[in-house]
Amino acid sequence: MFYNRILLKLSGGLFSGEDGSGLNFSAIAKIADEIIAAKNSGIEITVVNGAGNIFRGRNRPPTFDRIAADQIGFMAGIPNSLALLEILNGNGVDTRLMSAFEIPGIARKFDPFKARKLLQEGKIIICAGGTGEAFFTHDTAAVLRALEIKADALFKATDVDGVYSEDPEVNPTAKRYDTLSYDEAIAKNLRILDQTAFTLAGENALPIVVFKWAPDSLSRVLKNPSLGTIIS
Repeated sequence: MFYNRILLKLSGGLFSGEDGSGLNFSAIAKIADEIIAAKNSGIEITVVNGAGNIFRGRNRPPTFDRIAADQIGFMAGIPNSLALLEILNGNGVDTRLMSAFEIPGIARKFDPFKARKLLQEGKIIICAGGTGEAFFTHDTAAVLRALEIKADALFKATDVDGVYSEDPEVNPTAKRYDTLSYDEAIAKNLRILDQTAFTLAGENALPIVVFKWAPDSLSRVLKNPSLGTIIS
């Protein structure tokens, strides 16, 4: 299948490289190279990144309010977005940053109609700030933005080569799924995305491809989605 427009969801961990936390600019430069190669093949790309290299809400103290934690999470993803923006633009690739909330001098508020126009003009879009609302993850934000820009599919980069019944690092006999339906993913409580994200994607028939991030992996999985797990 040929994809004209995709949304790429990147975990925050990819921005830290092997360091595990903070920003690793060598790792971010490699992310940029992958995105540029895919763009040069004629694909329109929007990126949503996570914030796990800077802040993980599940590690908050028991007395920490969930709303405050989610707000920190939204903000924590912005340094990743800005670093990727700067490297892409520095490589001569016109890239724009939009956010769920306006950040004067840094990011305009996300506008789906403007975003589609920019994509048609050959620009890359980075969407920061999650959904801007508490209780929704960056994965749900990725599905929402994919629908708003009318993406052909959502590609989620992970550290494993698809979706498994369990964590394959914990259980080497875990089953790998080549394909899944949205309902199966929800019923099996697979945690590659949260259930809100699965439900929203399923209600709007947005295909999701989960694949392992590695050198040239984005270009390869765009040509052959079966290298990952296809959820539809």
